[in-house]
Amino acid sequence: MILLASVFLYDRNEAPDESTEKVTEQVFPNIDSKEIRSIKLKDESSSFTLEKADNGDWMVVTNSGEYRADDELVNNLIKGLTEMKMKSSINERTNKLNEYGFVQSRNEFSIDTEKASYPVVIGDKSPVGSGTYIYDLGEGRIMLVDDAYLEGVVNKKAGDYRDKKLFAMNKDNIDKITMKVGDFSVELKKDNGKWNVADSKGSDTPDSGVVTAILDSYSGLEVSEFVSDGSVDLKDYGLNEPIAVIGFYSGKDGEEFLFGKRKDETDFYLKVAYQKPVYAVSKNYFKILPKNMDQLTGK
Repeated sequence: MILLASVFLYDRNEAPDESTEKVTEQVFPNIDSKEIRSIKLKDESSSFTLEKADNGDWMVVTNSGEYRADDELVNNLIKGLTEMKMKSSINERTNKLNEYGFVQSRNEFSIDTEKASYPVVIGDKSPVGSGTYIYDLGEGRIMLVDDAYLEGVVNKKAGDYRDKKLFAMNKDNIDKITMKVGDFSVELKKDNGKWNVADSKGSDTPDSGVVTAILDSYSGLEVSEFVSDGSVDLKDYGLNEPIAVIGFYSGKDGEEFLFGKRKDETDFYLKVAYQKPVYAVSKNYFKILPKNMDQLTGK
């Protein structure tokens, strides 16, 4: 609403007509990517901000909180926006901004640097050829740009930029694993590089390949969907009585994951112990867990 109101403040009596001039100029020639502090993205149903923390890490900031961002995705977005070139620009201004889709725009973004802010409204696709119209509010310019430059901002949600990695521990430093799957539970400890069943006096020796496969899989544990970030009724996700719990420990540090019911054919609900967020993860993380001692020992 703020950006759309600005459209009328900037161009209540003026807006571009259909005449255009082919150009190859950069849209934001004065932006130094190193000086970007935040990027705000908004569509018809949500808004969020990508914000650079004091330590240089990027965060996704929403109404529900701040979350780690995927730095690679953010850097790709910045690269696309700072390298964006216009295919053509509108020569003259008229009072018909709606002809380019700006009045009913569903997507907006703003780049904020240490020196200035660059708010932009995204309009309609060109009816001829290819490309999308954008309106640079700060300069009062309407330009046509290739759609590829806007892939990082059009219809994006906060979850699209959040870091999807859940497992923060170095698998090589893990010296204890606890598992409870249904009625089966076990604790594994590593001694002198070899995994053993804790307090076992029998011949129950875990298959090294099974343990390695579990560690390899969970060291790459990623979210399929960010289901909820706030307080929820765990019963809705089957997390009040988890069907499986697996924990990884390195000394006194540990990560414990709780599996709820199936979300659908491909995913299970999951949460990290003592944390509020609920995620969806691939069913493969559940399937790899041994369901009995025979599966653990490879017998």
